[in-house]
Amino acid sequence: MNLTTMGVALLLIGYVLVRRLAGEPLAARRLVVLPAALVVWGAVSLTGALAAASRLDLAVLALEAGIAVLTGLGRGATVAIHSRDGHLWYRYRPITVAVWLGLLLTRAGITLVAHRAGAQPAVLHLALPLMFGLSLVAESAVVGRRALRSGLPWAPRRGRRTRLVPANRPV
Repeated sequence: MNLTTMGVALLLIGYVLVRRLAGEPLAARRLVVLPAALVVWGAVSLTGALAAASRLDLAVLALEAGIAVLTGLGRGATVAIHSRDGHLWYRYRPITVAVWLGLLLTRAGITLVAHRAGAQPAVLHLALPLMFGLSLVAESAVVGRRALRSGLPWAPRRGRRTRLVPANRPV
């Protein structure tokens, strides 16, 4: 992975954090498109490197994938979901950001230890978009389930109307 690709991945993480800290309408499309795109990007990036990957590389990737999914599930439970303007909105809480930071620090630590143990840095760096995507997929699964259980309408596409629901109805 070159610095440009790593920079793009980190910018996407920053974009997600800033947007969701501010709060935004909850649309199914937002829960699916970016996570799926990141998983595909990461999988395609890793395809060539996996042929030369060692057992250690594969074990580290499996560990990172498991941690990414678990932290995504945990983050999904911390996201605030509420009614605003007649439809669902969601917003990251400080604890959500703390879970994100924990994931990033854990991944950095695992990468450092794995590199010292003989893992190929290129393989581990190529996995960044995949791990980020897996984490967002898991988060989206929890947020989506919570949204469906609320019974409130999803955010409409721009320019469409929705039925009104009392503002700030707890979910």
